Amino acid sequence: MRYSNGSSYRETGVIRKKWHGRIHVAVVFPDLYALGMSNLGLQTVYRLLNLDDRLVAERIFMPAKGHDGRQGNRFRQAKASKWISVESGRRLRDFDVVLFSISFESNYLNLVKALKDEGLPLRSSARGKDEPLIFAGGIATQINPEPVAPFVDAFLLGDFEALGPSFLDFLLPFLEGTRRAGKNDLLRELARSCPGVYVPLAYRPLFDRSGRLDGWEVTNGFPERILPARVTDSVDIAPFSQVVSPDAAFSDMFLLELSRGCGKGCRFCAAGYVNRPPRPWRMDAIEAALREFKGTDKVGLVGLEFLERPLVEQLCRRLLNARLRLAFSSLRADALSDDFILLLKKSGQKTATIAPEAGSERLRGVINKNLSREAILSAAERLAAGGIPNLKLYFMIGLPTENMDDINGILELVRQIDAIVRPIGKSRGHLGTITVSVSSFVPKAWTPFQWAAFASIPALTISQKVIKKGLIRIPNIQLRLDAPKKALFQAILSRGDRRLARSLEIMVEEGAPFPVALKKSRLRSDTYLESRDKDTIFPWDLIRHKVKKGYLWREWQRTLDEKATAFCQLGNCRKCGACIS
Repeated sequence: MRYSNGSSYRETGVIRKKWHGRIHVAVVFPDLYALGMSNLGLQTVYRLLNLDDRLVAERIFMPAKGHDGRQGNRFRQAKASKWISVESGRRLRDFDVVLFSISFESNYLNLVKALKDEGLPLRSSARGKDEPLIFAGGIATQINPEPVAPFVDAFLLGDFEALGPSFLDFLLPFLEGTRRAGKNDLLRELARSCPGVYVPLAYRPLFDRSGRLDGWEVTNGFPERILPARVTDSVDIAPFSQVVSPDAAFSDMFLLELSRGCGKGCRFCAAGYVNRPPRPWRMDAIEAALREFKGTDKVGLVGLEFLERPLVEQLCRRLLNARLRLAFSSLRADALSDDFILLLKKSGQKTATIAPEAGSERLRGVINKNLSREAILSAAERLAAGGIPNLKLYFMIGLPTENMDDINGILELVRQIDAIVRPIGKSRGHLGTITVSVSSFVPKAWTPFQWAAFASIPALTISQKVIKKGLIRIPNIQLRLDAPKKALFQAILSRGDRRLARSLEIMVEEGAPFPVALKKSRLRSDTYLESRDKDTIFPWDLIRHKVKKGYLWREWQRTLDEKATAFCQLGNCRKCGACIS
């Protein structure tokens, strides 16, 4: 199928509407098409917006110069400097409303670049009534939106299922011309009327003489903190892939969300804390989503953790009986039953993913992963014996309290797994592959580790060299290491304040590398990378998630004391505050 923007790819489920008489909304994922099309948040917003006949919503992705490096991805754009919609080939600047969906802090730079490429004033204060309104949402903005606050007219914080209806009912009459207001007046009224909407112009950060955040000056009539909008377990239909594409990272796969949030309590995971309490979707909502299934024979199940295991296995059997192929997100090693492994095998799975995160049992306790070595080795053995030949293992380095024994623990654990699965593979005539992915830990807002320091680049580099040397001679192991400098950039953005906006501007307008842009902004990286004390006021304290900051601090103290915390007990626990606020 060929489109007017020069792109060539196949899609099922795409929504096209006539522009005449409708408000035009661009849903922008400021990263590659392959990643965006595998993002259920983007898919859900696109679908829900288009249910409203008053508007037309179209998708825009970061322009790709030729091949994006992913095998089999055929997505192209003729002019890499233009942000063009998939559905009609229109430019980003042609829309009335632009809604950025941001999953990673590294995409903040792409948001600024999109505005620059489209000839739009970067700062919200410089854009007038003739430019589109710029909104942003997504998990990254729910955690810490401040580094891009000056560029965005308003942030939509929380679940779009919860805030979308009131947001559209308020906004569309202004855009249709039936109500009149200046832009700033419109944004102020929007923030007052719609739960979960954060308008940065109403909040001015105050810094003391040392450059530390000291609080905010808040415009009269605005809440001191913004509570993101949340849905309960009462959704009518579980989130699913509206559009299925062979060019997505999960190629030709219909993604289906079984639950949202996680109560396992891993102390590094921001999504797990801001999405508390976990919400398993009702089976009738999952059934409603399955009725929308189309365009493929592959189903990817997302969020297995908090749907009851018998229900998951029952659902999998039904889908397999319908001759569908199944895929699963990362599997909890201590929750794998023989029946579930059999389902994996029947679904055609050749690879299973386990995330020990740390090499030593001590450090897994520190991060509250709470996976024993025995459970990990048992899972690897049972998966291999069950006919799943390939394993993916995820680890992090630079974690709080980490030492070289923990790094060597990664090597020891991988070798032990290899020693277990190799004979099984040989006996079956197929020696599987163990892929070991090692990423640099980034302290995230809204986690117990928001008080932790980011490890130094030299320390991370040394750890990577030790791991590479220790695994290089094992033939069936593939090692993937991240770039510590990119992790540093992400760490600064993840704990950054509004002053970082100037650095992002310099990077986009002058093409300067981040260290140079930071220096020109008269900022120091140490300001954002060093450890914090209990009384620190964070830029993201403006947001009021259900988990209490005091609970996160207590979890940080338990980290230092190497004490574990039990999983969430839905409805029966009052510790973190999520179930009672």
